[in-house]
Amino acid sequence: MAEPTDRTREFYERGVRAARQGRFMAADHFFQRAVAHLYGLHGAEGQVHGARHIARIYTELGLARMAARHYRRALALLERAGGRGSVLFGVVAAQLEELNGANLSQVLAGLGILSPGNGPVTDLELHCGQVLDEVRAIAAFGAPDDAACARAAQRLNAAGVPTGRGGAWTGQLIRTLCEGPTPQD
Repeated sequence: MAEPTDRTREFYERGVRAARQGRFMAADHFFQRAVAHLYGLHGAEGQVHGARHIARIYTELGLARMAARHYRRALALLERAGGRGSVLFGVVAAQLEELNGANLSQVLAGLGILSPGNGPVTDLELHCGQVLDEVRAIAAFGAPDDAACARAAQRLNAAGVPTGRGGAWTGQLIRTLCEGPTPQD
């Protein structure tokens, strides 16, 4: 494992802030960047380990539903890669079972944190991959300009993809996900 850099910490902290604000799509994006930056994970195996690391981050934050989502994602990736009978599949399945078996809601309620549990997948979670594909495509060559962010927002709105707050996508929301500088008013 590499030593955390300032950039890794920045991605992690931005992810934590987004998760605490309930902006899980942004949190996933920043956690993925932090994990990839720290561990140098690539390919299918990298995606599996990345999902496991993100699940652990959410577990530490007390967000059981999001943690379970990423453990299930790791299992699905392993299954697609033909690793259903592998040791890693067993380890991830055990981690998910342990998470589901823990009475996190009761513990967290004592701390004043409400956990929604592992309920159904929301529309936002369902479309998360599509949003992140848009963001990664326009951010692949550096910080995008306002026009590129606006076009990405229009594509998402035309596809009926909701935002975390249920409103329409804006160029500013896309820019925030891309880490571009905020335009000065």
